[in-house]
Amino acid sequence: MLDLTRADPGLLHLADAVVTELLATSTALDAAQIMIVGAHSRDIMQSALGHGFGLRATTDIDLGLAISNWPAYGELVEKLPPSGNTGIQFRIANVPADLMPFGDVEDPRGTVTPPARNEPLSVWGFAEVFAAALPLTLPSGGTIKIPTVAGYAALKLAAWLDRSEYNEFKDAIDIATVLYWYAKSPVVNDYVYESEHGQDLLLAEDTDDTAAAVRVLGEHLAAAMGPDRLTEITERWLRSAKAAHLYDHMTVTSAPGWPRSPERRRSLIQAMERGMGMARPR
Repeated sequence: MLDLTRADPGLLHLADAVVTELLATSTALDAAQIMIVGAHSRDIMQSALGHGFGLRATTDIDLGLAISNWPAYGELVEKLPPSGNTGIQFRIANVPADLMPFGDVEDPRGTVTPPARNEPLSVWGFAEVFAAALPLTLPSGGTIKIPTVAGYAALKLAAWLDRSEYNEFKDAIDIATVLYWYAKSPVVNDYVYESEHGQDLLLAEDTDDTAAAVRVLGEHLAAAMGPDRLTEITERWLRSAKAAHLYDHMTVTSAPGWPRSPERRRSLIQAMERGMGMARPR
């Protein structure tokens, strides 16, 4: 579904500059340990998928770092000027960059507490998303990782659950954007109409091909998370008290044909849930 060679090269220059400077400061970090996440990864995916509508702007970059131990992380960040007071944001190549360690330093799994930070940081799902991530070749020739579309979506579902508890709803737009990508994907459309399983999904969704497409997303999400993470997010998702806010804030107003009705958005989220195997009455 995602052909990264189609991405606008201009979008890669920022990541290239940050990664180049980051690698120059550390003897322990390798490009293969770096995964671009967050809004900049979304913009690269949007471009690679051939969409040009406007997305929520950002001025920083988020990088997940598959770090084996805290001394390796400390050796890296001690040479970087901090930006803000989060304990994980630094100024690299004159760009604010969040450096989020994950992997062996997680304790408990899905949580890290960097030394300069006073509270735990959620990196839920990073390890699973990293394991299935795609290679992203930068203009300088180095190669880092970028999540699959489903992997990006998995991280966004977790971010929604975390931030919506504090009445921050911006992740709803990114969730809607992924649903739109699947709904408009020629690859997904061909799968829905031309494969036996896709046709089964189409019939199960009462021949609503948009609902069938986002149900495919749900299946891809479940595979990206793996059974343990899927169980965890299902429990949180189904008991979330902020569902109505999700439907209301799923606004991608510049995307052609995106539904304005919260009820229609709700029906698409529920199709995604069915793809993930979540049991919710229709």
